[in-house]
Amino acid sequence: MIYWETVQPKFTDFLLAGDEISAIALARESLSNGASPVEFFEKCIAPSLQEVGKRFETLDIFLPEMVTAADLVEKINTEVINPALADAKDNKNLSLGKVLLATVQGDLHDIGKNMVALMLKVNGFEVIDMGTSVAPSDIITRAVQENVDIIGISALLTTCLPYMKEVGDFLVAKGIRDKYSVIVGGAATNPTIAEEMGANAYGSSAADGVEKCKMLLGKI
Repeated sequence: MIYWETVQPKFTDFLLAGDEISAIALARESLSNGASPVEFFEKCIAPSLQEVGKRFETLDIFLPEMVTAADLVEKINTEVINPALADAKDNKNLSLGKVLLATVQGDLHDIGKNMVALMLKVNGFEVIDMGTSVAPSDIITRAVQENVDIIGISALLTTCLPYMKEVGDFLVAKGIRDKYSVIVGGAATNPTIAEEMGANAYGSSAADGVEKCKMLLGKI
C-alpha cells in the first residue's frame, strides 16, 4: 500500500530542490510498489506541480525553481512514466485518439504544453509534440501527415495570437477544417478568444485540456 499523503509532499520537496536522483527513485519505487503510471501522475505529479505553481504565484519561489521542477517532471516522464505506459498490457493497443501539440510561432514557452502532453499520455492519448515556435503551415502539414484527431495549440504571449488564428484559417483554406478539432490554451487565451478564433474548445489548465479532448472525441 502506498501512502500518498507521505509520498506526494516528499516528491514536491524533491522537485523544488531539483533533486533529480531522489525524485526519479521515488517514482520508480512507487511503480514497483504497485502504482500505475496514471495513478502516480494523479496522486503525485499533478498535485506537486499544482503546489509548485501556487508557490510561484505567491512569490515563495521564482521562475528558475519552477522551470527546474518542470524539467525534472519531463525527465521522469521520459525515463519512468513513458516506459511504464509502453509496458502496461492494458495500454499496448489502446489509444483514445491522436493529438498534435505545438506552441505557436514566436513563442518559446513550453512548460504548460509539456504538462498537457504528459497528462494526455497517461490518460491514453497518442501525442505528437512539435515543440515551440512552430509556424501555422508546419502545424497543418504535420497534422495531415500524422492523421491526427485534435490539434492543440498554445501561446503565452498575446503577440502570438494571430498565428493561432492562422492555424484555423489554413484549415479552412485547404477545405479540411471539419476533419480536425482544434483546442487552444495558454496564458494568452481565454474562452472568448477561442470562440473568436473558431476553435472547438479552450483548455483552462492541463487537466481541463485533457477533459476537453475526451469530450471532443466523445469519450465522456
